[in-house]
Amino acid sequence: MPYLNVYGSNVVYDRWGDGPDTVLVGYSAADWGDCALPEGRRYLAADLPGHGRSAGAANLSDEDLAEHLVTLLVMLHLTEAELWVHPRARAIGNYLSERLGLSLDISPSCADASAS
Repeated sequence: MPYLNVYGSNVVYDRWGDGPDTVLVGYSAADWGDCALPEGRRYLAADLPGHGRSAGAANLSDEDLAEHLVTLLVMLHLTEAELWVHPRARAIGNYLSERLGLSLDISPSCADASAS
């Protein structure tokens, strides 16, 4: 279970696959469990602080969570990766897109997921 310490919190993440780097933006890696992800890509999915396997304050704003993810991406040299956003994490995705100057896509494999 790889993790990096970001702003005093251990952010757990998963990486798998081969191909172009694709960051799966969600609150936790488990958000992607019901999504059909195509082969031929190298994925990263993180558990942001207070979510999934990452301990931390559960009351962080979406902007604060996005900053944790930005720092994780910088540390892993993934600031030019493609961003796929889970429908429930649109606010984090929008912040990342603006902060890193990257385009983002609502993941086609999860486009029908409810935004709860």
